[in-house]
Parts: sequence; structure tokens; C-alpha cells
Amino acid sequence: MSVTDNLVSDYKDVLINIKQFNKDLRDDLDIVHHLSQFKHWYYIPDLHLFGPGKYIGYKNMNSNSYDLDGRKSEVETGKVLREWFHQIEPETTEDFIIREELENILEDFDKRLRNNAVIHIPKGVRFFLMNP
Repeated sequence: MSVTDNLVSDYKDVLINIKQFNKDLRDDLDIVHHLSQFKHWYYIPDLHLFGPGKYIGYKNMNSNSYDLDGRKSEVETGKVLREWFHQIEPETTEDFIIREELENILEDFDKRLRNNAVIHIPKGVRFFLMNP
């Protein structure tokens, strides 16, 4: 079975995985050790949740599966996730606010966001900044 056989094929799979990723974080499972390694992060504003592409891009993912299968590829997951997500424009107000929120989450686990991290949001979703 190739790596691409296990890629998500439905946006619902992505939502299930991003919820599972955040549950695994809350349960302090092994995935916490990988937080600083992820480059591509995906944010679902409706759920107010983040998840890395190498985790949420594979069907039925959980922390145990992630650690067991070393063949995961950000290139492959990026191709499939591109169907539903687009990259936030770097160094915009939107990028700054979402990136800071992700950095704060990672700090709770004594981890840092990679300097070259890229954040993606669902296509068709507009991130609105609240006026003070």
C-alpha cells in the first residue's frame, strides 16, 4: 500500500483528524514531541483548531498511528489539502494574528513554531479582524 492510499479524500476526514489531533494534545500523547517539527499548519476558524498537514492529511490519524508510520509526507498531504485550503498571505495582519495564536498554543507545551511555518485556512473563509 502506498502512502497516497491513506490520504484523506473528504473534508469531513480533515475535520475528524483536526479534532483528534487536538484531543491527542490535550491527552499529552506522543504527538506533542513533534510540534516544533511541523511546517504546514491548517486552521479551522469555525472550530478554532489548528492541525499540522502531516497529521490531518491522512485518513483515521491518531498519535499512535503517526508515530508508527514514518512514511508521512508534507508534499503528498499538501497536494490533497490544497483542494480545501489556501495559504495565508505571509506577513499580513491576518498572518500575524493567527500565527501568534498558534505560537501561544505551542508555548503551552514548551514548543516553538518553526520560523518557516506556513499557515493555511479553508478556501472561501474570510478572516475578519475585529475593530477595537
